[in-house]
Amino acid sequence: MLNENDKKVLEIISKQQLITKSELAQKVNSGDYSKIQTHVSRLMELGYIEQVESLGTCLVITQKGMRAINGE
Repeated sequence: MLNENDKKVLEIISKQQLITKSELAQKVNSGDYSKIQTHVSRLMELGYIEQVESLGTCLVITQKGMRAINGE
């Protein structure tokens, strides 16, 4: 269900646990912020990540997202 780029984004968020979209774009090595936004939007629709307010808007992985990574 997830493509390789979605999995990569999800894995980065799971390792970092709390990350901004700009930090995520740097870790993915993508200068194209709109591509990151596309992956983030898709993962949020699936319920794999959520946005939280912590010194700005950050992304966190949900339990459903962790299960998706672990193949459960």
